Amino acid sequence: MHAMHALLEHGGINEATSPAFIPETEGGQLERLACLLAAAVHDYDHLGLSNDFLVRTDSARALMYNDQHVNEHHHVSAAFGVLHHPDSDFLAHLPTSKRRRVRKLVIELVMGTDMAKGGKILKSFNSAFSAEGSVPSTIPASENDAVLLLQMAMKCADLGHLALTWDLHVKWVGRLEEEFFAQGDSEKALGHSVSFLMDRDQPGCSKTQMGFFQFVVFPLFRSLVAVAPRAQPVLDAVTANYHRWQSLESPKTS
Repeated sequence: MHAMHALLEHGGINEATSPAFIPETEGGQLERLACLLAAAVHDYDHLGLSNDFLVRTDSARALMYNDQHVNEHHHVSAAFGVLHHPDSDFLAHLPTSKRRRVRKLVIELVMGTDMAKGGKILKSFNSAFSAEGSVPSTIPASENDAVLLLQMAMKCADLGHLALTWDLHVKWVGRLEEEFFAQGDSEKALGHSVSFLMDRDQPGCSKTQMGFFQFVVFPLFRSLVAVAPRAQPVLDAVTANYHRWQSLESPKTS
């Protein structure tokens, strides 16, 4: 949630998107609330298993959500289930129309964190803002474009550990690698093919960071910063960590 807050406030994204929303959202306050709520719940009650694994094993969650964005659907549904408890519903004071607006945006943002949708969102974003051009737009032309910008911010915030200090970043990569390996162990036990980067007898994500940065991370962060230039410090931090991986994977010869 901290990463999303930083992009909204210091990266200027809330300021850029708020004019695109209807007046009764009070200067983007509802959208800010929805973004922070989405960031807080986007992995709520995660099992540490990929959507593909849940579908292949006919899990209860996959059956519930018809194999579509299984984890993401569950995160949102379970989180709003908590909000249905009277002692937990901090949105209870909102009028129904505003509550529905918050819920709609939270769903859109959390759904956008599914890696399977990453390419589509990036392509739509670059097209809407000409983010790959020499003079990208920095102002959303419509509410739909504003939501795209928020989805991109959410996707970058989801990868927020990439912009942390090196020691913290490496710890998060190690935790992710162990989560991947644990799924791989389950796949082996079930006689399934082991998913990419999840076989602990093969190089894991801690050994393949260069490709991840080059093909996934930089396209996202560079497109975001082209439209929200005040977020440049985040890209600078990501780039610094990339260079550290580069020095580890390509040590200088003496």
